[in-house]
Amino acid sequence: MMTRLKRLAVLVCGATFFSSLTLTTAQPYIYPNQGQSPQQEQFDKGQCYSWAVQQSGFDPANPQVGMAPPPGMQAPQGGMFRGAAGGAALGAVGGAIGGDAGEGAAIGAGVGALFGGLRRARERREEEQAMQSYATQQQGSISQGRSNYERAFGACMAGRGYTVR
Repeated sequence: MMTRLKRLAVLVCGATFFSSLTLTTAQPYIYPNQGQSPQQEQFDKGQCYSWAVQQSGFDPANPQVGMAPPPGMQAPQGGMFRGAAGGAALGAVGGAIGGDAGEGAAIGAGVGALFGGLRRARERREEEQAMQSYATQQQGSISQGRSNYERAFGACMAGRGYTVR
């Protein structure tokens, strides 16, 4: 279970890291149309930054979204050993009816272990798919938040007499 949590953490951190790379490199070009001074431009950028964060609900300096992580998978409930024990018990009963409880138990244990192992492998695949889906959704939400922020910031700066591209 701890390995799965580590994988989830790596996926989320990786998605956040790579999205933050694009967030920091995608700076808009701003041109003062009305002869604003560099000091005025910095003041306006600060004001528009705050307003855009408020309007969009997204802060590019802290790109997080309010998505809950996928529900953690429960601790393994048996798997091969539980399947083997159940299969052995069932096989022993079947073997006793056929005249050889030991052989029936051995066959039942093998079949039970096989099915238990297959079930655990399926559960692991489903969990990894859920973690991948979560990371993809997280990345999409960050991209959407960034887009909304950029639109709000550009509108604010344009309203203050700047061209923003």
